[in-house]
Amino acid sequence: CNIQYALNPHSREYSIIEVNARLSRSSALASKATGYPLAFVAAKLGLDIALNEIRNSVTRETTACFEPSLDYVVVKIPRWDLKKFDRVSKNLSSAMKSVGEVMAIGRTFEETMQEAIRSVDTSFDGFGRNTYVPETREAIEEELTKPTDLRVFAIANALHMGYTVDEIHELTAIDRWFLCKLRGLVETERQLNTFAADQALPCALVRRAKQQGFSDSGIAQLTRRNEMQVRNTREGFGITPFVKQIDTVAAEFPAHTNYLYLTYNASAHDVSFVDHGVMVLGSGVYRIGSSVEFDWCAVRAIRTLRENRFKTVMVNYNPETVSTDYDEADRLYFSNITMERIMDIYAAEAAAGVIISMGGQAPNNIALALHRNKVRIFGTSPENIDGAENRYKFSRMLDQIGVDQPQWRELTQHEDAEEFCAEVGYPVLVRPSYVLSGAAMNVVATASDLKSYLDQAATVSREYPVVITKFIEEAKEIDVDAVALDGKLIMHCVSEHVENAGVHSGDATLVQPPQDLDPVTVRKIGEATAAIGQALRVTGPYNIQFMAKNNEIKVIECNVRAARSFPFVSKVTGVDLIEMATKAMLGLPVTPYPNRGQRLGYVGVKVPQFSFSRLQGADPILGVEMASTGEVAAFGRDKYDAYLKAMVATGFQLPEKNILLSIGSYKEKVEMLPSVQRLADSGFKLFATPGTADFIQEHGIDVTALEADTAREGYGLQEYLSNNKIDLYVNLPSKNKFRRPATYVSNGYRSRRLAIDFSVPLITNVKCAKMFIEALARFSVEKWDVESVDYVTSHRTTVLPGLVDVAALLPAADSLASASRAAICGGFTTLGVSVFGADGTAATDDRAVAAIKNASRGRALADYVVAVAATDANPAAAAALSADAPILFVSFDKRHPAHVDAYNTVSEHFKAWPPSAAVVTNAAGNDLASMLLLASLFGRQLHVTDVRSAADLDLIDLSRTRGLSVTCDVSVFALFADRLPSSVTGLSADAVHALWARLPTIDCFTVGAIPAQVARAAGVSEADVNPAALGYQVVLPLLYTAVAEGRLKSSDIVERLCTAPRRIFGLPEQPDTYVEIHQDRSVRVPPKSDDAQWFPDLLSKPVRCVVHRVVMRGKTLFLDGKLYAQDTAAGRDLGHVLRAMSSGPSGKQFAQTPAVAGALGIQTDSVRPTSAQAVRSPSVAIEAETVDEANAEPADEPSALEKTALITTRTIERPLPVTRLADVLARHGNKNPFFMNHVLSVRQFTRDDLHLLFAVAQEMRTGVQRAGMVPLLSGRVMASVFYEPSSRTASSLQAAMLRLGGQVFTASSETSSVAKGETLEDSVRTFGSYADVIALRHPQPGSVQGAARFANTPVINAGDGVGEHPTQAMLDTFTIREELGTVNGLTVTLVGDLKNGRTVHSLARVLAQYKNVTLNYVAPAGLGMPGSVKRDVALRAPYVVQTEYSELSDEILANTDVLYITRVQKERFDNLDEYEQAKSMFVVDNSLMRKCKRNMIVMHPLPRVGEVAPEVDTDQRAAYFRQMQYGMFVRMALLALVLCCDF
Repeated sequence: CNIQYALNPHSREYSIIEVNARLSRSSALASKATGYPLAFVAAKLGLDIALNEIRNSVTRETTACFEPSLDYVVVKIPRWDLKKFDRVSKNLSSAMKSVGEVMAIGRTFEETMQEAIRSVDTSFDGFGRNTYVPETREAIEEELTKPTDLRVFAIANALHMGYTVDEIHELTAIDRWFLCKLRGLVETERQLNTFAADQALPCALVRRAKQQGFSDSGIAQLTRRNEMQVRNTREGFGITPFVKQIDTVAAEFPAHTNYLYLTYNASAHDVSFVDHGVMVLGSGVYRIGSSVEFDWCAVRAIRTLRENRFKTVMVNYNPETVSTDYDEADRLYFSNITMERIMDIYAAEAAAGVIISMGGQAPNNIALALHRNKVRIFGTSPENIDGAENRYKFSRMLDQIGVDQPQWRELTQHEDAEEFCAEVGYPVLVRPSYVLSGAAMNVVATASDLKSYLDQAATVSREYPVVITKFIEEAKEIDVDAVALDGKLIMHCVSEHVENAGVHSGDATLVQPPQDLDPVTVRKIGEATAAIGQALRVTGPYNIQFMAKNNEIKVIECNVRAARSFPFVSKVTGVDLIEMATKAMLGLPVTPYPNRGQRLGYVGVKVPQFSFSRLQGADPILGVEMASTGEVAAFGRDKYDAYLKAMVATGFQLPEKNILLSIGSYKEKVEMLPSVQRLADSGFKLFATPGTADFIQEHGIDVTALEADTAREGYGLQEYLSNNKIDLYVNLPSKNKFRRPATYVSNGYRSRRLAIDFSVPLITNVKCAKMFIEALARFSVEKWDVESVDYVTSHRTTVLPGLVDVAALLPAADSLASASRAAICGGFTTLGVSVFGADGTAATDDRAVAAIKNASRGRALADYVVAVAATDANPAAAAALSADAPILFVSFDKRHPAHVDAYNTVSEHFKAWPPSAAVVTNAAGNDLASMLLLASLFGRQLHVTDVRSAADLDLIDLSRTRGLSVTCDVSVFALFADRLPSSVTGLSADAVHALWARLPTIDCFTVGAIPAQVARAAGVSEADVNPAALGYQVVLPLLYTAVAEGRLKSSDIVERLCTAPRRIFGLPEQPDTYVEIHQDRSVRVPPKSDDAQWFPDLLSKPVRCVVHRVVMRGKTLFLDGKLYAQDTAAGRDLGHVLRAMSSGPSGKQFAQTPAVAGALGIQTDSVRPTSAQAVRSPSVAIEAETVDEANAEPADEPSALEKTALITTRTIERPLPVTRLADVLARHGNKNPFFMNHVLSVRQFTRDDLHLLFAVAQEMRTGVQRAGMVPLLSGRVMASVFYEPSSRTASSLQAAMLRLGGQVFTASSETSSVAKGETLEDSVRTFGSYADVIALRHPQPGSVQGAARFANTPVINAGDGVGEHPTQAMLDTFTIREELGTVNGLTVTLVGDLKNGRTVHSLARVLAQYKNVTLNYVAPAGLGMPGSVKRDVALRAPYVVQTEYSELSDEILANTDVLYITRVQKERFDNLDEYEQAKSMFVVDNSLMRKCKRNMIVMHPLPRVGEVAPEVDTDQRAAYFRQMQYGMFVRMALLALVLCCDF
């Protein structure tokens, strides 16, 4: 029960607003806030379990009859995404507008409030001064009196502006208690803000700030330092969070819960940390773009880990999720997902590692920071994740692997934007980095549209660039969800969008498997997906979005994480992609493509759910910005069936009569014309807006025009929409948004809003409209039954074809009707019958056959074919009956009323019986040998029924090897005869074992005569139990029990109970006929059932499999244990329609090539049931249970649906070498400009040469990460000759050579013969005699170049005084590319001793090779960049801007992308006073870093001597130590290229 109260804040007066006798949306919040599981307790009460009998799952001691008592505080804040919608009021009211909510737990209101605010959005630092609300009285009071989603930020700014608690209370009516607590936060904020970057923070202040909920990053912003510095400071003070339990009883009783939170307002942990579990990061707050899909992924990951005995730690803060149920994980932390919190939990738990790829984008955003702080990340390396998310790196990678992408560019000026658009052509997709007034990324079609759009968006500048991408019109957008292991693709699913590219993938209608994609396109997509996964070395999930047109594909984006479509494709395909990904990340065994060879017999369609009705004023059209707030999926026989179900599931009402059309563009009018005609042909009354009506009428379709403005009386658009005279409105707007003022309100917008406001079903996309209309035209209420594709069970649901019993031996002529009822209940839809009456009569002549048929006609539920019995007297009479009874039954059993005694009689029958008609015998032993001989002599095909002897099976098998066409069947009950009296069956346990051993020889399974024989011997009365009905209902349970035990496969059953009998006897297919079984369901046979009376051993243990539904020719005859349509004559006599008898492949041949393309059964290995449609095409394959089966080809040409389904599940095999160096070299034309050449100056090499070097360096990094080394230079030696001190360069080159498998020897001025006066040239000649390459550093500028002239081996310049340092410049450029993605367009500020800094001399020359680079030279007087370097840069690149400064101003810092610091080199100064004056002019510290961009980097070649303060080391922008790591990979690449011609 949920009750909402209204409380008078000035008294104790209250009123009840409403009562809901159910759980409400706040129930989950209340349950998780209190630890009292409301739904759990309510369910128990509903089962008549008393409250005092329900145990408290938290304390495990108390009962549920208590009110929770809490020693903590919970704050819930909604999440709004109103900024995504134009014209939507931001004001909050009684109408719900939020799309999600967060919940925070703490010990005080202040700390909990701050935590909750940060949880709403990662850009929020908590309660404090902000830029979200302008600090003007007008803006503040407007916000306080008319609240929006920014009200809490307005309160913070009001307190900073000096508003008192009373003033804010008067404006807001918020309780003063809350306002006083918030004022305390502002006071602490002000105190923190008084500290400069170089001032030490007091321990007491830091502790108080943390206890009030300030984050490390918030304190860092206020105190002018970086987050990691604050973390180190507080940890130095011993200030760390404590882990507390949710205990519901305020610690009165011991708690046994894993439901945890962090707080600084405690003195001890509530739990011990011994599990070292795997952390899984959740998705956080639901918002547009990230909802329950990611929670499903996180939960599936947790469950997979627990199933594999890993301890688990879940981190999330959304009370609406399953992942925050405390019994899902071993430990649940209700905490926001920031670097600070994750590191706190990781450290406290001593966790084994973290899985970040299940929670959407929020965990991915902190992946690199966690990785750099030594947090172990399971799965894909965060560096490779960054390679996918950085658009420059990703674009470069795609170029390297030969995968196409749309042209794009990041631009900083209007003129550049216009020039690029003119170059690539319109339309283009424009994405500004900063937006105003709700303008976001969109598609623009003309130059004037572009200007209008950019004017609406923002100022385009270096700080706020705009990304423009060529937009491909009429392109199909395609999603691929994939899983890789160490870069190798192990599963991928292709899904197509119904809408063309231009609609956000989250708003698109998704179809799985794809129905309209060319197989060539699907193949190319699979190959590109494999190539990208390999290039990124993905381990775990990833998603790629493609666009395709004319079989050409282009990559839109790649997310190295689970995507929102993973749950959908997992449920459609029956393969849990998250389970596979989790196993791959943890190194657990995982089977690639577990659904290999399956074809889906159904289609899944996912459609978005919108909330436009709750967003007053929102324009309900689709675009590149996501607007949906949810989604639904449905399954159907085809995409139209599934789409219609999905639309209905969203609340969409199917139209009954009147449909309104408004189509904007002429192109779409033409495209929609066939669909409009379809509507008219289907009997709908059509209405249209004037322009659309004229077009439709011109093409001869009757339509009524409705006016928008000056309407004729009774024909107004508004009147029809507002009075619900329209059942469906198809409005396809023209795309001219930016040709009108932003305030323009069109008639189309007005009519769309009318449709939303008056609940008229609305479609605004042309592709969706066409699909819906086609689905509607095909729709029939009568055929819209609930099918197996419409529901999910906890057990495996398998769809089989209708089964065949070719040996239904009936005791009387009128037994078929009752036998067929039992057969239908058991899943048998066709019977081959021979009748032997107890009175001695048999079907031996026309009168007996007619009696059987007359008794069965109109009464039999199953199809049947009558056999005529052979006797010594009826060869001619039997042959005359072959048209009505096309099976000749030859029995040698003298117990049968009709049998033969002499072999010559059989010869007479063979002579008379038509050659194409079937002959069946139950002969055994010598009789069987004689029958086989006669069949051979007469060239007849023979079927042997009811074989019970291994010797007979061996004889049959031998006959086959001699070329005889013979087939056989064995009663199912013969295979289980060890559970029946052997005196009746004649089968001992050994004999049964022998039958199982010869399973490949058996063609068919039958029910046969064993049930009737055993029942008769057991004395079962035929008055109580009809012998004809025995056995049918336990055949499948017995066989699928054997499947569960591993003795059979599902394919064996389908082959022997359907495919083979139909093939052998020429039985026709039964259209729309199938049997649904619950394969894994364990049941017991009821003791009072007929079968329990003759087979009592069935009661001893449960069996597997329950027949759920039997459908015959589209009509349900049996469902959930109940027989329907008993009075309907569903069964047909097949005597006149049998095809010629055919032995086909034998059972043994079937076993050798087990893929039976004609089998009609489909089985799913997960809970996703299959469709009845699957059994309507004989080309649909059964489950692939072996490798041979998986690779087998179908016998018949598969349909388009099946072809596509196969393609999407085919393994994409690509070799995965440790490195791809040969590929890298091939992409550069197999030209190696470094081979056996000296490396003396950067001026030797072009930008393409450097890019080859960088590509090889990336492969070196991958190789080292995977194997520790890349042994390309085994047996090679490097001479490391350094005549100046060096730590980094010398060590880096030596490490590079060693990791390449080579060896190193070293020399210096002290240890070489230089001390004896040897010249450098002679030394180089000497070293060249021993080494393959020489790395040389010398203090004299130009000395290395001079020495290289005398060297007979390549010389690498490792620095020559104040000249050049080429390898440092190479690694510096590589670092810039790796950190920022690109060098083009950057502003690089070089600071320090530029006169003597050889590193900057080389770097400036390299940077000059890139486009639109700005170089700032900041140096002390007299230490500026040499004129020779500046002239060289100007000659190489006159467009590069070079500017010299003597001060590092705030303006320079604000525009800098790379701040490159060099030390002032003491060894270059003759005057120490000058050195001391210059060395401290430029010092990078936290106060200076606050003036820099958030996405810039600081570089330094090292060593440093005070020019970079140690406090900067913890700043994520400090790249100088990563610079050293990159250096080894670049030098490895350089050595490999110098010494290897190719790879």
